[in-house]
Amino acid sequence: MQTSGNFAALAEGWRDASVLVVGDALLDGWLCGKPTRLSREAPVPVIALDTTREVCGGAANTAANFAALGARTTLLGAVGDDDAGARLRTCVWDSGVADRLVTAIGRRTVTKRRVVADDYVLVRFDDGDTGPLSPIAAETLTRRLEEALATEPRPDAVVVCDHGNGTLGPDLRALLAARRLDLPLLAVDAHDLMPWAPVGPDLVTPNRDEALRALGREPGRGSAPFDRERDRGQLLRHTGAAVVAVTLDAEGSAVLSLDAETFGTAAPPAPVAHAAGAGGAYLAGFVLARLAGAGLTEAADVAQRCASMAIRGVGTAVVPEKMGVLQREPA
Repeated sequence: MQTSGNFAALAEGWRDASVLVVGDALLDGWLCGKPTRLSREAPVPVIALDTTREVCGGAANTAANFAALGARTTLLGAVGDDDAGARLRTCVWDSGVADRLVTAIGRRTVTKRRVVADDYVLVRFDDGDTGPLSPIAAETLTRRLEEALATEPRPDAVVVCDHGNGTLGPDLRALLAARRLDLPLLAVDAHDLMPWAPVGPDLVTPNRDEALRALGREPGRGSAPFDRERDRGQLLRHTGAAVVAVTLDAEGSAVLSLDAETFGTAAPPAPVAHAAGAGGAYLAGFVLARLAGAGLTEAADVAQRCASMAIRGVGTAVVPEKMGVLQREPA
């Protein structure tokens, strides 16, 4: 991977940048160990656990990456009134992110737990409520977003993380659409990009499968594979975005735009277990580099570097503190 020799200068440029992350915050759990034998109860390995940890997931992971890179970051989303919600708040606070999370009464916080043996994910089990927020919680969330967009200093960038967990409803999308001209930079990371196309994002960062679905093709069912040259125009039209950066795991990323030639970035090899959540690091690096004045090629280079650094350890996908280069007071 070509790394940017101008990283420190760009980091100086995004120093004190204010970023508002809005979306599906969840709690990621990791249970890591070594396989010791096969169980007598079923043909499955018995794992001797070495470490267990809980970290920011979803929108919270993205916010943690912005904070690790030195941005003043606020997270707006919803958690349940349960133990998992309280633990997620602690993870958010520990990451240096300002907490504007709404507590949804009676809702179970979304959690994703993985069992990892020698860098291989054996199983993931998910829990929590993913339906629409209650009317009261949705109204509170929309009001807090309106306040955040109207309060000085206003955010330099708004980043939407829509993982389909029910946090982001039509009223919230309508508010962002109404305020679109006031937003210096709007980036969207969504499992389903189509509802966000009318908002007109500056940047979207789908993975390969999300890009195919935006093109109307179902992954793995005989449809044509993603091709960045052939699919460029259609993907830009369908997402309504000025720039589409498709993350391709071990293949790096493909960056498509209205105003520049399509190009790609390369990624170093990494176990799949390490890659979970690295999209938040990629997105944070891309957005901050653009805020610092980087062109698309350099921003994509920074983004790939951040993603590669974030996947070096199992159980977290956050850029190491030393990558932030600049220290800042807690948000």
